[in-house]
Amino acid sequence: MTYNDTGEVSGAIVLMLKGENANKVIANIKQRLEKIQESLPEGLVIEPFLDRAKMVNNTISTVKTNLMEGALIVVFILVLFLGNFRAGLLVASVIPLAMLFAIIMMNIFGVGGNLMSLGALDFGLIVDGAVIIVEAVLHQLSHKKHFGKDNMLSKKEMDEQVSGSATKMVNSAVFGQIIILIVYLPIFTLQGIEGKMFKPMAQTVAFALIGAFILSLTYIPMMSSLVLSRKKKEKDNISDRVMTKVEAGHQKLLIKALKYKKTIILTVLILFAGAVFTLSKMGGEFIPSLEEGDFAVEMRILQGSNINETKK
Repeated sequence: MTYNDTGEVSGAIVLMLKGENANKVIANIKQRLEKIQESLPEGLVIEPFLDRAKMVNNTISTVKTNLMEGALIVVFILVLFLGNFRAGLLVASVIPLAMLFAIIMMNIFGVGGNLMSLGALDFGLIVDGAVIIVEAVLHQLSHKKHFGKDNMLSKKEMDEQVSGSATKMVNSAVFGQIIILIVYLPIFTLQGIEGKMFKPMAQTVAFALIGAFILSLTYIPMMSSLVLSRKKKEKDNISDRVMTKVEAGHQKLLIKALKYKKTIILTVLILFAGAVFTLSKMGGEFIPSLEEGDFAVEMRILQGSNINETKK
């Protein structure tokens, strides 16, 4: 082949065996190339022009960034709206634990971690059940009238309070997680290339949700009893005031909505029909574009063509 329009060179492609680790293979190739280079005639150089390791590293970096930013945003929102630093961090602690559970299950079932599977994890969905339980506990504590000595609950009273709150809200937490899991079930029916690409994503999300589901019923109530303050809340904080305004605005909208039931239902049906019509006219693209800062160009010519034809 020709090299940067300066002359002819010999080109080669190294093929990797199926199931191998790309980074390990590339590292081994680089070591072997150094040995081969030593035995080549003077002036003959092996120069890699497309290194797959670059794309792999960029992809891993993208996944890391997505996961870290997603986790930090969720933690910030939790602390802000729960109005309790301890409660926010407690709920957020479900994220790494659910991820650990998901990774263990991925190893057991042989599910590969990639940009599609790990990048698709939504931490907002993962903490859903935990938020319901913790918020119920905080709500019960804020509305409890009788506190013990020094406006503080005893350990036993706190355990009972948490147990009662968690028991009341367990159905909501369970159904919330089950509904989210059901959404991903159709992905398991995909076949061919789209099935190979999207099934690992659905499996990873399902594993993480199952882990979060178990944690929200066991770890969260236990840790709520240990971590959350047993002291009586003296005054409203910023989060309480924000939520009061949000609830007041929602109440007004809800009252208006109940007055115009038929109009709202009709509007929703029209929007749904419009969405179905638009979807039916759209094409389907299952292969996402990866913008990882690398490219490969390949051209083929007829067998037996000479070098002058290649130059053209």
